[in-house]
Amino acid sequence: MRIRRPHQIQISRSQFMRLQSPSFSNQVPVGVMSTAKTVYPYSGSRGFTPVSNFYRHINHLPFEVDTNTWRLKMHGLMKQPMSFSLAEMLKMPSVEMPCTLAAIISTPQNLLMGHALWSGIRFKQLLDRASPFNDAKYAQFTSVNGYVTYLPIKMLDQAILALAINGETLPVEQGYPARLIVPGVYDYKMPKWVQSVELVAAPVSGQYESRGWSTDGIVQTTSALFSPRMHEVVDGKVSFRGMAFAGTRIITKIEVSIDDGDWMPVSFVPAESGSWTCWQIDWQAPAPGDYLIKVRATDSHGFTQPDVTNSPIFPNGSSAIHAVVFRVSM
Repeated sequence: MRIRRPHQIQISRSQFMRLQSPSFSNQVPVGVMSTAKTVYPYSGSRGFTPVSNFYRHINHLPFEVDTNTWRLKMHGLMKQPMSFSLAEMLKMPSVEMPCTLAAIISTPQNLLMGHALWSGIRFKQLLDRASPFNDAKYAQFTSVNGYVTYLPIKMLDQAILALAINGETLPVEQGYPARLIVPGVYDYKMPKWVQSVELVAAPVSGQYESRGWSTDGIVQTTSALFSPRMHEVVDGKVSFRGMAFAGTRIITKIEVSIDDGDWMPVSFVPAESGSWTCWQIDWQAPAPGDYLIKVRATDSHGFTQPDVTNSPIFPNGSSAIHAVVFRVSM
């Protein structure tokens, strides 16, 4: 499947520096967009984003579900329609799957991503029990709050219906009692508070798709710096730390550039499919002053992020590189 790339706008170091505020501080405020909120840190001691620090969609209010009456209903083009209570689902064989989530409105400057260990039931296990008819091509998902989306059945081989995150019961904010987790797609394709799965020949567009957002939701290749943050003041020895992510494609190269110098490769251990790749290097500044660092990634399909810091998010998500201005104080 071809990954669509948005229109790109290149920007020079001098232009980038002029766009930044001249004030510097060790305290960098949390980035906020109109529809979501980033919370630091991104990675905890086990490598997973702490549940309390996962990004949140401000316009998707948590929905309290009464699990005494809630049932997951599977119906549509299948031989064996089914429904399950939460108690019944908790007795089913469970699997664990590390998976990185990203909002389609995420940008390097406002990183709406998190990496967690999800536990739950393989969707394929339920699908096999349902025995889909040959004309069933899509799974249409409906949440308790009325949210609707869909995915081709062929994209759900690795999907799970998550009941827990990082070893804890799924919190309301993450979709309790059940949330769909699918490696390689943006989070609007992973509905929370799922109550209905209908197999259909042709899907009905949901809230995002009907507004023109990508119908498949495939994650674009991206990378970002966790530290230093924009306008952070550091000492002479700087620790650059960040991540790269390409959905189910593998990150094959990560590079950084300082003050528009040559791109320099960064050593890293590749992560498994569906997970972000974290990296860290140390750098000794030659002198005090303001510096610009940029990071980019290359994926296993051979795509390298273009050297642009600003590109449209709509309709497929952004592959803009991350550029950070920081100050070295010796």
